[in-house]
Parts: sequence; structure tokens; C-alpha cells
Amino acid sequence: MPYATPIALAARERLREHHAAAAKAVAAYEGALGKLCAARSRRAAVVVRHDALVADAETQVARALAVAARVMGVDVAAAVLGSSKAALRRASTVTAAQ
Repeated sequence: MPYATPIALAARERLREHHAAAAKAVAAYEGALGKLCAARSRRAAVVVRHDALVADAETQVARALAVAARVMGVDVAAAVLGSSKAALRRASTVTAAQ
């Protein structure tokens, strides 16, 4: 007959409690990880929208610079707007290409 060591009832209960605690810890980790992924996804969507807003605003500034350079001339527009002549020429070139 094989020899079997009886397992104490208290030891079995501790093992069950340990397994239950481990399962709760894993579930808590997975829940927190899911929230983190959702938050990162929402942040990425906001960043994309804001990047588009910034790009649009930069385009509007470039167009306004080009108009000012065309209306006032590069030298006067640079002095009035506090911009460099190179920036005005660049804006004129960029908006002409669009």
C-alpha cells in the first residue's frame, strides 16, 4: 500500500485562500492595465486632434505672412510684424505652392 501523508485541514484552507488572493491580484492588475490602455488611447486621440489644430493655425499664420508681404512688401512687413525677411519669403513660397 502506498504511503500517503494526510494534509491538515488548516493547510488546505490556507492554500485555497492563497489561490483566491492570487486570482484577485491578477484580476486587479488586468483591470488596472485595461484602464491604462484606455487612458492612453483617449490621450492619443486628443493629441491627434490638437496636432491638426496646431497645423491649421500654422498654415493660417503662413498665409497671413504671405498676404502681408504681398500687400506691404517684404521689408515693410518684416518691420511691422517683427518677423524676418527670410520667414516672410518662406511663407510666400509655401503658400504659393499650396
